[in-house]
Amino acid sequence: MSCQDRFAELWTDYLEGELDDSGVLELRELLMSDEGLLKRAADLFQTHRLLGLVTEEKHSRQEKFIHETLAMLPENQDAFVSSVMSSVQRTSSSPRNKRKAHHSNSKRIWGVVALVLVAVLLFSFRPQKPIQVAGDGNRPEADSKAQGNARLASIAHAKFFGELSPPVGSVLALEREYVLMSGMVQVVFPAGASAILEGPAVFRVTSNESLALDVGRCSVHAPDGAEGFRIDTPLTRVVDRGTRFSVSVAESSETEVQVIEGAADIYDAGRNADPSRERDAEVRLINGEARKFATNGTFATDPVAFDSRVYRHGLPDRVVSYQTSQAADGGSENLISVTVQRGGQRVETPVEDLIPARVTWFKSTSRRAYLCGGATLPSQRRDSTSDRSLVTGVINPDGSHEPLAESPVMDGESGTPGLAIRFDRPVVNGPGADVVFFDLQTFANPPDGDAFHVSPLSFRDGLKSHTIHKYDLTMESPEAHDLTNFHVHFFAKAAGSLAQLETNDCSSQKQVIRFRGLAVGIDLSDLGYSTGEAVEGLFFQDALDDEHHVDPVFIGGLPEIVDGLRSGFDGRSTR
Repeated sequence: MSCQDRFAELWTDYLEGELDDSGVLELRELLMSDEGLLKRAADLFQTHRLLGLVTEEKHSRQEKFIHETLAMLPENQDAFVSSVMSSVQRTSSSPRNKRKAHHSNSKRIWGVVALVLVAVLLFSFRPQKPIQVAGDGNRPEADSKAQGNARLASIAHAKFFGELSPPVGSVLALEREYVLMSGMVQVVFPAGASAILEGPAVFRVTSNESLALDVGRCSVHAPDGAEGFRIDTPLTRVVDRGTRFSVSVAESSETEVQVIEGAADIYDAGRNADPSRERDAEVRLINGEARKFATNGTFATDPVAFDSRVYRHGLPDRVVSYQTSQAADGGSENLISVTVQRGGQRVETPVEDLIPARVTWFKSTSRRAYLCGGATLPSQRRDSTSDRSLVTGVINPDGSHEPLAESPVMDGESGTPGLAIRFDRPVVNGPGADVVFFDLQTFANPPDGDAFHVSPLSFRDGLKSHTIHKYDLTMESPEAHDLTNFHVHFFAKAAGSLAQLETNDCSSQKQVIRFRGLAVGIDLSDLGYSTGEAVEGLFFQDALDDEHHVDPVFIGGLPEIVDGLRSGFDGRSTR
């Protein structure tokens, strides 16, 4: 057995609380002898613990062991930085990013690099203790003044350095530094002001009426009653005197301010100016004006081109959350409803209003597990995809490195590898996501979800495939649910057709580690369909970007939105 395999075996037992003293000793020796395993163990433990999946049994022994393990990490900081930089370089050289404009891409990559280095320094020189959210159940309650009352209102694809995203609705601790590596978050303040921050960014909530932005971009909305809301940057204080403005801070601390509506006053952060006194302001900007502020011994300002596109009115359309029933073991099982932001509006759709999808084609070229669910399969195996369970489905379809550019062949031995579905009734292309796609995932798999291609069943001019690289709800999303236990069914032979999927011999194996339910919305516009066009089905392929395959356990069409209302499954309309 290889070191990697032995590590996986010991680590699974450890996380499940089933590793004896001799196993702990063996695991520690493995980690001490292999730096890569050490970092992987630390990453896995942090994710596992923050997701609440570490067993409570022998908790003190686990904490002692992991603290000893983490204590070894500072000796390997150079390797850690190198691994992060290598990851950034791989991102910058990927085919998808190469298609972007060189200037825009290189500027963003170096912005990420600078932020990573800032984050690594923070990680290296601060006490290494668990990162917690103010007001959570794992720390003593601080007084309300220390906590403040600014809350995390919404997140989209957010990834924080060294921690999971705080849950939506949680209070953000005052003066606590948050390092947003990617994605977006929206923070709301008691008087009604809100700020949308885009990663990479480093920020702090400094009071109930102010936020400090050390690097990155934020878009501020301060409606009536929230006048005077303030954004502090290393060089400036930007004070709202109207409604909407954006602030962008470079790694050099240069600060750019764009006023979309109303007005904003900008003060020199180095002066002892009172932001409540408007006459102390260095510059006042009104709607349609923009300036850059810098310092080279003296406070300087230069006009820049106004660009309203830099302002974010809201977070992108996406799957926001979902609700499920709870199984006897405490894990989630059947989908009850899903909340999706579509055209800027959040809509919660009961599962009975979703349009079911049924498997009509399947082809694999190598044997693996193709089905998941109970210990015993249903008489019609393909039906497991169209039920409401998030632990049943036709999984591990074959795929292609390149997405389809022509109609898939769904007949005979020359058929296209992959999985095709048809909806019980056509899905109408509307604003935002039109289809919800659920995938089950564990810690050994990519945390952002298994990449896949989605294609039309029949191509024509204007239609194309679309590749999903990152899910809306990932392994790191607080809104992703821990799933109930289930079985996978391994096939002795490759299933080259739907008929073979139904009849080939297979063996059942119960999963012993916890899985999570990831989700992503599919916008039919990304496939080239026009607004209002009806789509009868879709074709799915794994992207073959790694050794893991996508595991679709639920695919459903969203009801059509008509004049701001969604049409229900039985013809009724609800908001």
